[in-house]
Amino acid sequence: MATQQERDLFLRGWRAAMEEVLVVLQSEARAWAEEEHEASESGEYKLPGSFALSEVRGSFKGRHELLAWITQIGPSAGRHGEAEVARALDALVENRATDEDRALLGLARIGQDGPGAAEQDAGGA
Repeated sequence: MATQQERDLFLRGWRAAMEEVLVVLQSEARAWAEEEHEASESGEYKLPGSFALSEVRGSFKGRHELLAWITQIGPSAGRHGEAEVARALDALVENRATDEDRALLGLARIGQDGPGAAEQDAGGA
């Protein structure tokens, strides 16, 4: 299990990385929107990439909001030093969180516990 200091460093790094990604994606989204606007005014083909960019941006925004919920506003925000909450956070970071772990962090259950839950949860956090 990670130490509290390691966990805090990881979360700070994750937050900084997500914020940087969001800034880059916002910049890219503006560029795509301008290109699409110009293309639609000139009657040219619209670029389909902005839809994918919007989906990616939404995914990163969701991860950013998840981090804020866990670290700042959710029921586990002030309890990261507690052994069970720390274990649940480690499990979430490592994509092996069970429904019990998710509940400790104030997250919705995905309907599975135990072996195999990590594979189901890998895309959800």
